[in-house]
Formats: sequence, C-alpha cells, structure tokens
Amino acid sequence: MVHISHESRHGPRHGPHREPHHEPEARRWQDWANMAFGILLASSPWLLGYSGLEAATMNAVIVGFLIFALSALALTLLDRWEAYISAMLGLWAGASPWLLGFTGYDGAMIAHLGVGICVVTVASVEIWQGDRRD
Repeated sequence: MVHISHESRHGPRHGPHREPHHEPEARRWQDWANMAFGILLASSPWLLGYSGLEAATMNAVIVGFLIFALSALALTLLDRWEAYISAMLGLWAGASPWLLGFTGYDGAMIAHLGVGICVVTVASVEIWQGDRRD
C-alpha cells in the first residue's frame, strides 16, 4: 500500500490552500530604496552646502544613518517592525526643519522634507503590502 503524505503532494512549505510565501522578495526593493534615501540624507549637508548648520547637519547624519542601518538590518531580518520605525524616522526627518528651526535654509529643508516624504511613502507601501498578505 502506497502512502502519499501531505508533504509529498504539496511540498514541504505549502499547504493545499496556501500560496507560496514571497514576502522577502517583495519587500526587498523597499529596503534598498530606504538605504539609498538614508545615504542621501546623511550626505546632504555636504551635497547641498548646509554643513555649517550644526543642528541640521547633526540631524541629517544621525537620522540618515539610522534609516540606512535599519533598512540594511531589514535585509537580513525581514521583520515588519522595521517599516514602522522607518516611517517614524521619515516623519521626524520631514518635520525636523520646523521642530529644530532651520526652515529658512532651503537646502536643509528640501533635503529633510524630501527624504522624509520618500521614506514614509516607501515604508507605507511596505506596511500595506504586509497587511494585504495577512
């Protein structure tokens, strides 16, 4: 008598009614994009010429590094909490020209606001895609 197990008919990772799990591949582009945005923000004081503004420069370097590091870590861990923290960092970056008082400096404001909007957008897509899978 031949016994066909559930695992041999459907493979070891897929049940009869479950779709294959593709979350890591689907989320990878968001992590790479936010890594690039983090590098862009961290280098923006020198690229856009506002390195003389101490608060704006320190904020750009620290927040840019955190966005980069968190996204790089997410490439190996692939956990959803990273998207929520990235979104918060993006919100901080976007609001920081007003909170830290450098709205009068176009380069600093554009860099923080632009990168903040991009990071929040990418993180929101990542969260939305994760919610759709659940």
